[in-house]
Amino acid sequence: MDTWAFKRTTTVRAALLTLFFLFGGLLLGFAAGFAINGLPMHMPESVRTQISFTIVLGIILVAGAAWGRKLAQLLGAGNPGRLTWAGALSFGPAVILAVLGLGKLEVALIENSQGPDLPVHTVFTLLFVPAVFFIAGTAGVALGFALKSWRLAIRTGLGSGLAGAAAFLLVNLVMHQLGWQVGAPGAAERATMLTVMMAGNLAAALAGGAAIGYILAKPQAGVLEA
Repeated sequence: MDTWAFKRTTTVRAALLTLFFLFGGLLLGFAAGFAINGLPMHMPESVRTQISFTIVLGIILVAGAAWGRKLAQLLGAGNPGRLTWAGALSFGPAVILAVLGLGKLEVALIENSQGPDLPVHTVFTLLFVPAVFFIAGTAGVALGFALKSWRLAIRTGLGSGLAGAAAFLLVNLVMHQLGWQVGAPGAAERATMLTVMMAGNLAAALAGGAAIGYILAKPQAGVLEA
């Protein structure tokens, strides 16, 4: 297989792995948390909320570990354990930090009306696009360091972060034009924010995973001696 064909195949497979494990794990974790006590968007206070929070974290930690291991197999990494740990210790904690940060900012900007008077959908965009960049970028940085290269960490972090954030923003804007406007009348009944968020996360997983696959793809198996 020539270099371009290998890169293309690896890019597509990395995108699908990211979609299946990271987006799938996120979806499963939030569904489990919601079933127990609603979405855990704030620091856990009650025992019920703490249980929900712990289950969500456990699911996405396992999903991140499985993602890292599958990427190691795809890339021919010499030590898959390093990428497994990188996936587990980057994606899950980054998601939790982003969720807690978004929860605090939501209270400050929307519920308490602190900060500039902006439409809800604008606040949503300004908060979630950087959050996606942070999550996707953190996972990319962790993979680069797991492969023992700070230069690779910067490339994968920026590549996955920018690709994921851009994909989320594009989906957000398109859905807004199609009538899925966060904060609009009747938006709560349609679960607009949750729908737009998950659609954007799906696109971000594909784009961020594709960027990681493209950056890390090598034409010879086993060249990534992690």
